[in-house]
Amino acid sequence: MTKPKRPSSYSDYSLEDLQTICGIANRKEALNLSGEMIEPSVWLKQSLEYGKVLPLNTEKAKSEWLIAPLLTELANRNRHKFNLFSGNTFDVDVTKSLKGRCDFLLTKNLSLNISAPVIAIFEAKDDNLDHWYGQCGAEMVGARLFNQMKNEPIEIIHGAVTNGESWQFLRLTDHTLLIDTETYGLANLALLLGTLQKVIDFYY
Repeated sequence: MTKPKRPSSYSDYSLEDLQTICGIANRKEALNLSGEMIEPSVWLKQSLEYGKVLPLNTEKAKSEWLIAPLLTELANRNRHKFNLFSGNTFDVDVTKSLKGRCDFLLTKNLSLNISAPVIAIFEAKDDNLDHWYGQCGAEMVGARLFNQMKNEPIEIIHGAVTNGESWQFLRLTDHTLLIDTETYGLANLALLLGTLQKVIDFYY
């Protein structure tokens, strides 16, 4: 009988791989992340409007024109609270294939290089969000392990999978990946900003 192929990097991980390799179960649960409405700046609204007229047919395009402006706005509202890294390699444990590139990674440390503690991982995708819970979850497991290795342990890591229009949030706690039952999106930009702010506020 052929053995199941093991993942070679974060991007290969499924929810089943998370369970068998990392001992991380999963379930849907209301994370209650809805925060106060935050009115987006004129800059953000214009940036998103300009971005929407461009061909958004790849993950990279959505990452640059829809997701990056939103996270830039979040960073500007939270100066000196977190650093935002985009497209960096984040190799933590090659024996478990917890390695590869993260689309967006947030650290509480303000160093110019990725330093513990990592608090959140956001993945940009161009198709069904539920196909990518495993990848984002694996990166979140990698983040928690990275923090432990650097003596900056944070047991609860947040994440999200987004196609630019819709956001599905995740929370890694103990040995379980919780997948939010709520979906947020650009259709209610003020609520999405408030939800992202609530993720940041969780660590302060």
